[in-house]
Amino acid sequence: MRKFLTIQRPSDVEETKGSENFLTSWLHKLHVGVAMKLGLMLVACIAVLLIGASFLLSSYLAKQLQDNALEVLRSNTRIFHNNIITEYKRVTRDAERYSNVYINNYQNMSPVPLRSLGTEELKALLSDTRINAHFTELTSVFASTFIREGEQFVRVSTTLQGKEGKIATSTVLSHDNPALAGLIKNKPYSGVVTIYGKQFISHYEPITDKFGQVVGAVAIGFDVKLALQPVIKELLAVHIGEGGYAYVLDAGFSPGMMVAHPTLANQHVENITDAHGYKRYADIMALKNGTVYYETVSGYGAAPRKRVAVFEYIDGINWIISTTSYVDDVARSSNLVRNSLLMFSVLLMPVILILIAATSRILISRRLNKVLRISQSIAQGDLTVNVQVDHNDEIGDLLSANEKMRQSLHALVGGVVSHARRVHEAALNITEAVDGQASTSVETSSSVAEITSTMEELSASSTQIAEHSRAVVDIANVTLDDCNKGSDSMGELLTRMADIDSDNQQSMREIMMLGNKSKEISRVMIIINNVADQTKLIAFNAALEAASAGESGKRFSVVAAEIRRLADSVTESTFEIENKISEIQNSINRLVLNAEKGSNSIKAGTKACKVSADRLHDIVATAEQTSTAAMQISLSTQQQKTASNQVVMALREIVVASNYTSQSIKDILSISQDMTQLSNELNQASQSFKLTDGSDVQA
Repeated sequence: MRKFLTIQRPSDVEETKGSENFLTSWLHKLHVGVAMKLGLMLVACIAVLLIGASFLLSSYLAKQLQDNALEVLRSNTRIFHNNIITEYKRVTRDAERYSNVYINNYQNMSPVPLRSLGTEELKALLSDTRINAHFTELTSVFASTFIREGEQFVRVSTTLQGKEGKIATSTVLSHDNPALAGLIKNKPYSGVVTIYGKQFISHYEPITDKFGQVVGAVAIGFDVKLALQPVIKELLAVHIGEGGYAYVLDAGFSPGMMVAHPTLANQHVENITDAHGYKRYADIMALKNGTVYYETVSGYGAAPRKRVAVFEYIDGINWIISTTSYVDDVARSSNLVRNSLLMFSVLLMPVILILIAATSRILISRRLNKVLRISQSIAQGDLTVNVQVDHNDEIGDLLSANEKMRQSLHALVGGVVSHARRVHEAALNITEAVDGQASTSVETSSSVAEITSTMEELSASSTQIAEHSRAVVDIANVTLDDCNKGSDSMGELLTRMADIDSDNQQSMREIMMLGNKSKEISRVMIIINNVADQTKLIAFNAALEAASAGESGKRFSVVAAEIRRLADSVTESTFEIENKISEIQNSINRLVLNAEKGSNSIKAGTKACKVSADRLHDIVATAEQTSTAAMQISLSTQQQKTASNQVVMALREIVVASNYTSQSIKDILSISQDMTQLSNELNQASQSFKLTDGSDVQA
C-alpha cells in the first residue's frame, strides 16, 4: 500500500531503451540547460544545412561553369570557324574580282570585245605575257592564262613557280584539278586547289570566241596560308583560362599537319598521345566535329591534368579548327564560392547560437524552471500549490497538465483518507465477529467429536449384535437337527431363548439411545447452519465495504469472497451431514421394528417350546420357524452394523469439515488482523499529503 502511494520523481523514471543517434547522446551528456542544448542542436542543424548547401551549390556551380566553359569553347570554336569561312569567302570573292580585272586587261588590248574574236585571234591575244607580269606586280597574286588544246589547257603565261623553282609556263592543267571539268563545259570554278604542293584559293574563268567555244581560261589564286594569315594570328592570340588556346589542324591536303598551334605549328601530330596513350589528334581527324577529353602532363613529375577540346570541320579548306582548355580551370570559381560560404557559416554560427540561447532562455528556461518548482512541490506532497497558466503553448499545456494532476491527486488522497477510516473500522468489526465465530467453531468441533465417539460405540454394539445373530442362526440349526434328542435339549433351548430375548431387549434400548443421539446431532447441525448463515452475512457486509473502498479495498474484497465461499462450503457440508443423519434415523427406526418383531418371535418360540414340550412331533416345524426368524435377525443386525459404520464415517467427515472450518476461521482472523495493520499504514501514508492551507490531513 505504501508503494502504491509513493510518487516517483522524474529522475527515478527509467529511460526508454533503444538506440539513439550520436548528437542526441552527446546532448544528454552535456550538463547545460535546455536553452543551450536547443541552441547547440539548432546550430548543428544549421551548420549541416549550410555546409551541405555550400557543397551542393559549389557542385551545381561547378557543373554550370563546366557547361558554360564548354559552351564558351564551342562558341569560340564556332566564331573561329565562322571567321575563317568568312575570310575564305572574302578571298574567294577577291579572286573572282581579280579574275575580272585580269580579263579586262586583255580586253583593253583588243579593239573589239573578246567574245567577237575568232579562235586564232583570241589565242594570240591570250599569249601575250606582258599583261600577266604587270598584273602580278600590281596585285601580288599569281595569275595564269591557259590556251585550250583539245581536252587540255596549257599555260601560256603565269607567275606560278613549278617544282624546280622555275616559272611553270608550257605546263598543262592537271587532270586532278577540280576546275578542269567545269572549264571544258564553259563553267567557272572557285575553290581551293593544290598546285605544285601548295594550296591556293583560286578562281578559274573560261574564255570563249565568237562561236561560244572555250578557247582558253584565266586563273587567279591566293596562297591559303598567306590569305588566311590575319585570321590565324587572331586565333593564336586568344587565350582561354590558364592554359587554353586554339589551333588549326589540316585534315585534307596534308592530314595530321598542324597549320597553326602555339607550339606544334607545321608538325605532324596524328601520333601524339596523352598521359594514357590516347591519340587525340587522330581521333579528332576521324570525328571532324565534336568534343574530346584527354589528360596532359605539363612537365616532368607533374600530375596529369584533364583537358577538353571542341572542334569543327571547315569544308572547302579541309581544316579542323579546335579550342582547348583545362577542365579544372572552371572549378576555381565554384571552390571560391564554397570556401566563402563555409567561412561565412563559421562566422555566423556563434551569432546564431547566442541569439537562440538568449531567446530560449527567455521563452523556455525560465518557464521550465517554474514548472520544475511546481512539480517538486507536488512531489513533496504539497497539493495546495497554485498553478497559473501563462501562455497557450506547450509549456502552458504542461502547466495545465500539472494543475490537473494536482487536482486529481488532491481528490485521490482525500478519497483514500476517507476510505482508510472506513476500512479500519470495518476491519475491527470483522476481527470481533471472527473471534466469536472461532469460539463457536471450537465448541461445534468438540460436540461433533463427542457424537463421533458415541457412534463408534454404537458401531461396536452393532458388531456384537451381528455376531449374536449369527450364533442364533447356528443354534436354530442345531435345534432343528437335535429336536429329536429329547426334553433336555428343549430346556436348553428355552434357556437360550431367554438369553436371546434379554439381548434383544438390550439391543432395542441401545437403538433407542442411538436415535436420541441422532436427534441431538440434528440440533448441532442447525447451530452450524446458523453459524454459516451469519458468516455469509458477515462476508456479504465485508464485500460491500470492500466495494465502497475502491482500489484500496481490492485485497479485502478477495478475503470477503473467500469467507463467503467457506461459509457456502460449510452449508453444503452440514446439508450432507443432515442427509446422513436422516439416513441413520431411518435405519434406527427399521432396527427398532426388526427388534420388536424379533422379540415377538422369540416370545412366541418360547411359548411354543413350553406348549409343545409334550408334542415333540411339532418341534421340527417350530425349529424351522425359529431358524427362519434367526436368519431375519441376522440380516437385520448386519444392516444395523452397515448403517452404524456409515454414521461413523459421516461423523468423521463432519469432524474433518469442522476442523477445516475452524482453520478457515483462524485464517480469516489472521487476514482481518493484517487488514487492520494495512489500514493503519494507509492512514499514516495519507498524513504526508497537504490538502489544505491550514494543516496536513490526519488519517
